[in-house]
Amino acid sequence: MLKKYMSFNFDKKIKIFISLAITVTTLCVLGISTFSSVKIVTEKSGSLAKIQMETLANDYQMNLSGYYDMARGLMMDEQVKLFLKQKDRTEPELLKQVGQTIHNNMNVQSNINFMAIINIRTQEYAYKGKTSLAYAGLESKMQEDYRSGTLAKQGDVILSYADRYNGGEEYSMTLYSPLYDVNHVKDTLGMVCINIRGNLLERMADTDNAQMPLEIMMVHSSGEIFSAGDKSLLGTGFSCLENLRGEKGEFKKDNSLFVYRKMGIWNYYLVGKIPYKALYNDSLKTMALLCACIAMMVIVGISAGSCLVRCSYRVVEKVVNGMSRVSEGDLEHRITLDNTGEDFKQMEQGFNFMMERMTELVDRVKFEQHQAEQIRFNALQDQIKPHFLYNTLECIHWQATAKGDEQVSTMVKALANYYRLCLSRGKDIIPLKQEISHIESYLTIQNLRYGSIIESEFRIEPDMYSLQIPKLTLQPLVENAIYHGIRIEDETRGKLVISAEVRGERAVISVSDSGSGMTAEEIVKMNASVSEFDEDFGYGVRNVHKRIELFFGKGYGLFYKMNEAAGVTVEITLPAGMQKKEREDHV
Repeated sequence: MLKKYMSFNFDKKIKIFISLAITVTTLCVLGISTFSSVKIVTEKSGSLAKIQMETLANDYQMNLSGYYDMARGLMMDEQVKLFLKQKDRTEPELLKQVGQTIHNNMNVQSNINFMAIINIRTQEYAYKGKTSLAYAGLESKMQEDYRSGTLAKQGDVILSYADRYNGGEEYSMTLYSPLYDVNHVKDTLGMVCINIRGNLLERMADTDNAQMPLEIMMVHSSGEIFSAGDKSLLGTGFSCLENLRGEKGEFKKDNSLFVYRKMGIWNYYLVGKIPYKALYNDSLKTMALLCACIAMMVIVGISAGSCLVRCSYRVVEKVVNGMSRVSEGDLEHRITLDNTGEDFKQMEQGFNFMMERMTELVDRVKFEQHQAEQIRFNALQDQIKPHFLYNTLECIHWQATAKGDEQVSTMVKALANYYRLCLSRGKDIIPLKQEISHIESYLTIQNLRYGSIIESEFRIEPDMYSLQIPKLTLQPLVENAIYHGIRIEDETRGKLVISAEVRGERAVISVSDSGSGMTAEEIVKMNASVSEFDEDFGYGVRNVHKRIELFFGKGYGLFYKMNEAAGVTVEITLPAGMQKKEREDHV
């Protein structure tokens, strides 16, 4: 992706950069705003939910307490007391009076479907309701409903929430409270059954006018869901029971916010559930509006940026077009940038100055190229002479061999090899093996000239023979060793040792002689002046050092030092790893 971006034109790069910068900045601002808004709204929604839950719990607790107080108040009614103390069938008049008492209580609470007082001795019912006793199903369903209820208050009250009564047409809550002998509290004389409309929770949790859309449920302290809008949850266990701690609180689970409140002394929690989606609904609307505004700002910003880049790039485009014309060969082209700032004026001046300099350099290169072509032509002519020379020497060698003159034959053969290796097919870099062969031919000629005064030894590992070195590197050093060291000592044989080894990242070739040597001052002077180039001396020691520097860089070249016994050693330092796969090199 980055590679493709870098291949675009400059104006396109700037447009993409501005667009990305505006977009990324906008997204960062939008993200921070969204996070802050959601956090604030969530905290506010949690607070509102807790307030709403507190209100609902108080209302619900007040309703339950009212029904409980109503049940307790029946124990103090004289007619009810007489009814509960009956051991035989109750007289109709007494039943009528008890029924009137029940009717009066039902008038206080309009949510009651029916009320019944049961004498546990005679199993008689004093019943009043909005439907008949048979339709209510009290006699047939009471035992089942009572057993399925849960303990609602420590000690005695049982609450049930089911659709058993009233023909199974609706869910209703039924409160079962024992009725005691007021003189002997431990003696249970009967029980009051109050059946209340099941839509009490639904009406309390009506979200049309509520501040928060709470999904209300009642959970028993044992974990059983006693009442809920979703009837499939009735009788099941509340999965977050471990989170209900203390009198009230809140917790987050299953992408929802839960708020709860314990209902006084009752063994129930009123739990409200708010899905996060409902919490974020207002925030999402705000964010949608904000996104639309920001999108418009991004479009306007990108459009303005594109116009600015387009106007600014016209100047750059002129420079680019000018360069294009130059690349096509129009070196006389110049650019003029009118009505631009100082920076673009400097660009105009720089471009035109560059073209002036380029024209001068091109003229100079043409001149130098003409000279180089002339030199190359002369070099080709000069190559005819060495070829002619060593071919002639080969003929002399064979004639000397035919006449049995071995000394002449050996010298001529060595001289022919010497010149053949000097030519080296025009190469500047050759293997060390080829350079050593050249030195062997050279030493053969010198020993024939001076009566075998030179003893030579080569200490070179086989893998070093493929080391690449500049041509004619060793010959000037060997020649110096002979003429300025060994040959000075008359009638004395000298020894020449050539070795090659690898030292770390460097390859070192040493040429050591046993001649007269140099003083310490001469060694220091030699090493100090070895880098000075002498164009009038083609293959001297200094030029050998300079050629090595040109080929391989500073830090490589020649270094002289004194031998402990006698003579001088010159070390040639080259980069290690210059070995190549050895192949036959015929010239």
